[in-house]
Amino acid sequence: MEREGVNWYGSRPAPVLVEWRAFNAGPSAVEALLTGAVDIVYVGASPLINGHVRTAGRMLRVLTPVASGGNALVVRSGLSLRSAEDFRNRRLASPQLGNTQDVSARAWLRAGGLDVRLSGGDAQVIPVANPEMMLLFKRGQIDAAWTVEPWVSRLTSEFGGTVIAEDAEAIVTVLACSAQVIAERGEEVRSFVRSHWALRDRLLADPALHRRLISAGLAAETRSAALSPELLEKSLGRLKLDGPEELAVRRARLEVALGRSMHDAVSAGLLREAFPVAPLLSALQEEPQNR
Repeated sequence: MEREGVNWYGSRPAPVLVEWRAFNAGPSAVEALLTGAVDIVYVGASPLINGHVRTAGRMLRVLTPVASGGNALVVRSGLSLRSAEDFRNRRLASPQLGNTQDVSARAWLRAGGLDVRLSGGDAQVIPVANPEMMLLFKRGQIDAAWTVEPWVSRLTSEFGGTVIAEDAEAIVTVLACSAQVIAERGEEVRSFVRSHWALRDRLLADPALHRRLISAGLAAETRSAALSPELLEKSLGRLKLDGPEELAVRRARLEVALGRSMHDAVSAGLLREAFPVAPLLSALQEEPQNR
């Protein structure tokens, strides 16, 4: 795929055609990975963990973390909701049942003392696609939304919403694939990961390029006008691309973060049991020192 004159995802030594597919939220992407409909996905941590537990650690593998942050709870203008207790008998939206923001919302409400269930309970968490979430927020049919950028900034800038909680350290995106794809096409997978790192390094070094690519990509994906420079700047300010780090440090960090996410999913009733994180991280790639 060509971007800014550079073939970022061209595999070496033999070129491989990359076909891109978009999903509204992580659970759908993980399902496609499990069925073999896609080979590699950029996906949130919670849906990947759900798939990891479902398959008893046999099928899914994290290749590298991608981004953190950008994950927040936005309350409608005019509502004095500030703590979890304030959400008793309220309606809160998330992008999809079991996705990273859905788990964060349920964990935050439960930590505040509310009884939150898949149906019923003290507060209602309603999974809806982000574009529909915007309409519900605008019409006052939900009281708040726990979502991810750029939707967080759109809800605050366009509709006067207020951010009252966020997890700046939450891992919102990882690059993952299946153990079968690694076994059958390992060199192509490793080449894709190296290309991902090369693009990441370029974006970290050139914020203007980062903004241009994000703006163009979002406009194409949503089939709408590009975000304003101010809104784009605000959105990217909450997100952090994961930079280079030693493999041991990366593994330890992911074990803690993914373990916490798994615990939150179990507590929320989205998972019946926890499962060791180690198999999920067994294919983590080590970055070459000189690229």
